[in-house]
Amino acid sequence: MSSTERKRVKGGLRYGEVETDLVPGPVEYATLTPDGAMAEDRPILIWLHGGGGSRRFLHSCRPQFMSCWADRTLPAMTVATPSAGWSFYLDRHDGRELWETFLLDEFIPHVRELSGSHNGPLFVGGISVGALGALRLALKYPESFDGVVAIEPTVEAALSWDRVVGRDQVFIPERLRRRLFGEPLDHQFWKANHPTALAIANSTALAASKLAIYLEVGDDDRMHVQYGAELLHRCLFDIGIRHEYRLTRAGNHVGPSVGPRVVEALRFIGRVLWKAYDPTSSIDSMVEIDGFEHQVRGLEDAVGYRRTRLVHGPACDLQVRIQGDGPPVVMLPSLGRTAADFTDLSDRLAAAGYRVLAMEPRGLSGSSRALTNITLQDLADDVAAVITDNRGGPASVVGHDFGGQVARAVARNHPGLVRTMILVAVPGPELPRPEPATAHRRVFVPELTMEEHLESVAVAFFADGNDPVAWVDGWHPLLAGAQLEAQQRTPTDAWSSGGAVETLIVRPAQDRLVSPSSSRLLANELQGKVSIVEVPRAGHALLPEQPEALAVAVLTWLRRHG
Repeated sequence: MSSTERKRVKGGLRYGEVETDLVPGPVEYATLTPDGAMAEDRPILIWLHGGGGSRRFLHSCRPQFMSCWADRTLPAMTVATPSAGWSFYLDRHDGRELWETFLLDEFIPHVRELSGSHNGPLFVGGISVGALGALRLALKYPESFDGVVAIEPTVEAALSWDRVVGRDQVFIPERLRRRLFGEPLDHQFWKANHPTALAIANSTALAASKLAIYLEVGDDDRMHVQYGAELLHRCLFDIGIRHEYRLTRAGNHVGPSVGPRVVEALRFIGRVLWKAYDPTSSIDSMVEIDGFEHQVRGLEDAVGYRRTRLVHGPACDLQVRIQGDGPPVVMLPSLGRTAADFTDLSDRLAAAGYRVLAMEPRGLSGSSRALTNITLQDLADDVAAVITDNRGGPASVVGHDFGGQVARAVARNHPGLVRTMILVAVPGPELPRPEPATAHRRVFVPELTMEEHLESVAVAFFADGNDPVAWVDGWHPLLAGAQLEAQQRTPTDAWSSGGAVETLIVRPAQDRLVSPSSSRLLANELQGKVSIVEVPRAGHALLPEQPEALAVAVLTWLRRHG
């Protein structure tokens, strides 16, 4: 790849071109900066034009950028627009033009080199087909971008090509569609490049990436793209992917509303970069938010949305924290820990329309102290009693670490009460390496200093860079000892198969206690159909490290399985 640049024009607008073998070239492009200067580590925005357009699109949007820079609602940055014609920014089905690869492997690196911004934040956005391309790039590779803004994206309102009605087809000549997606149209290829299908398929990685998403469309768009945008919004909303969605009243695909809508999209980027939504911006805002949340929790308790119930089990009483209404989901905590670990996940699942039953284990928080000579089967019977008490089953059962072993025993011994099983950071048959295994045991040693305790928590449970203070307390040595003895007293065949239950294994990518091969062996042990989802930038703790990504993984699974 080679490039040339012709420095020119007014107000920081420059033109250049890039030589490439990936697409017909050279590819012309334009860049825009507020002051005509390239500055080290400034943010970069790859700004994509609509179908059939060119780099002149950036010139037409220059007034909106200059306005936002002038009123400081958008930080100084480098904006770059390549001329891509009717490419749809797609690696074509026939392999003759690889626009997606060109953008990722050649154009973005070229803009970084040109601007000197080797480590600056990277955004992608556009209008119409440009918005489609921006969404496809960001939702396929969320770890590569800090944010995406999509204005009136040409996204079909269906998750498979055979469900796309005439109204929602992107209006392009059939010969172009064949070149892009194959002849006959390759349904799998189409789905693999469809933003809404990508959002669902990559939901966990999306949540973990913290990608900022802005989606906007007019309600009077004569291209009918509002229906596809609405479907994408609903899918993101339902599985818990945070984003900003705007439906502009009387907004068409072209016309006077488009300019102000571009400004609002740019201001969204500004808010992300300025961190205007940061609740820790002042002590006053923190106090206000904490007070408001405390008040809301009180109201939730008063109306019964959040409640506590004592269930009389077969051998002891069990305290259950119940939240929300809908299909039941039972939460089983980790070794020697309480249901408080599931507070964030319970909030998210209850808000999504599920009834969460977070069980306190025997010996803690109101549950009876019947810990002598117990087995996993006894603990499974406790869970069965809770499910039966709360309008029966079947329920989905979520177990973290040791809670996953109990979940397997429930599914094995009470198959009629378990709809699906979700195993979070659950050990498989392989033993962990000595260092994290020793650290795991040490977290229950009360004689350690605070520094020694935190070091053990970090080594055993948290990925590099994540703060172990989130789990500085909540460790109960007597409970952990009784639970381990219960597992040792239980014959392996009484719980390890997990019954013929469809199961999701959620594996933290940096789990030092459970290796990838151990998770695969665990999947082979289970009798039901098993899926594995990996959560990036998380260790064995997972719940405090990646709460949004975990919730998205669980919600996506639950919605897919009724």
